[in-house]
Amino acid sequence: MASITVQSDFPVDAATVWGHVGNTADVADWIPAIGSSRMEGDVRHVVFTDGEPARERIVAHSDTDRSYTYSYIDGPLPLEHYESTVTVHETGPNSSRVVWSAEFGAASADVEQGLTTGITEIYSGALDELKAQLTRSR
Repeated sequence: MASITVQSDFPVDAATVWGHVGNTADVADWIPAIGSSRMEGDVRHVVFTDGEPARERIVAHSDTDRSYTYSYIDGPLPLEHYESTVTVHETGPNSSRVVWSAEFGAASADVEQGLTTGITEIYSGALDELKAQLTRSR
């Protein structure tokens, strides 16, 4: 089992950040690795920019806590288990922190190591893109 956590501070209030992060259907708007996304019930359908589709189940969502958790159903990644949580924390009147963590397992330690690197890059790139979008629109 592997785990990662990526966090980023935003010079934007938590409610504004959550308005983007908490909208589970539109993650393609701020995650560069995803070309399109949509919700069907509690299942998010995404298509990565390389054309590969994946499905994720939203297993918990709280606007009050500004947090949601999702699990990987199927797709191109060789995962045996994957659960991820993204949370927006208020750190001040006009500042916030996004914490995105995941626990996952794969068939071998080598595969897990490769996934750790890849998923960390996806999360970091997404938070960088979101920050750029939100600070441009201020």
